[in-house]
Amino acid sequence: MFSLSKGSDIWTLHFDVDAVSRLLFIAAGCAGIGFGVFQVGRVHGSEFSLIVLSVLGCGALMAYWTLSDEPTTTVFDLTQRRITVDCKRPWFGPPRTFSFDDVAALDAVRRSGKASSSWEARLELQNGSSIKLGREPAGRNEHIRGLLDEIRRATDIGGA
Repeated sequence: MFSLSKGSDIWTLHFDVDAVSRLLFIAAGCAGIGFGVFQVGRVHGSEFSLIVLSVLGCGALMAYWTLSDEPTTTVFDLTQRRITVDCKRPWFGPPRTFSFDDVAALDAVRRSGKASSSWEARLELQNGSSIKLGREPAGRNEHIRGLLDEIRRATDIGGA
């Protein structure tokens, strides 16, 4: 879920997944692991079940880590014309700072999958790379698009 706090010269866009969504991810992973272990245990011996349980547990942990969205805070300094992105995803590293001129666009991009679709806020850089700021379900697209429009108007950063 996105929120925007505005000071006179500092605007902060914050993204964090709500507790209910995190709980649903964990419950779905546990249900999948339990079902897999139950099925393998019925067909093969108990030693094989233990091995499969370990592999499924590791796989579920990796999938949860990869699929879950970690908090992201994006600070727009209107006076110094800088953006600082601080993401808690382990592979993101330390906070990154960019000038407004380094940014090509600030957009919400529709991501569709077999089961659901969502809108993903992205910071597109002039060098061709992009940073995912967070994701909202398809039903909340007006919320994130409205926040990004407001930020674009204040910063003169491009986007659709």
